[in-house]
Amino acid sequence: MERFDKLIYEMQSHAEEDYPREACGIILKDFTYVRADNLSNTPTLTFELDPGVLVKYDDQIWGIFHSHPGSDQPLPSREDKHAAAFAEYKFIVGFGLKYFIYWYDSKLDALKFDKFESKHIGND
Repeated sequence: MERFDKLIYEMQSHAEEDYPREACGIILKDFTYVRADNLSNTPTLTFELDPGVLVKYDDQIWGIFHSHPGSDQPLPSREDKHAAAFAEYKFIVGFGLKYFIYWYDSKLDALKFDKFESKHIGND
């Protein structure tokens, strides 16, 4: 299984297992997915990634994933876009077979958004 397909499979599996709660986790620089607990008080509507995971993998993090359970168009919410101010990370949101990437591009001083594809993590 290619690196990108494996990553999508792991995020998809996590999202389905945690349904109807939002699943969340981190993506390491080698594109390994690490599940994290969602500590939100309203986990069917929002996510709060366990900070212990962020601390444990601090300098190894490429991005942050969370799901939008049951959505057939899992686009980043307003709150998701505000969180993208952390320019050091890429952000992935998705559910089922649809995944999107968004990130803050400091060179353009703008939020960038795209369908998440293998080109975003480089060639296998």
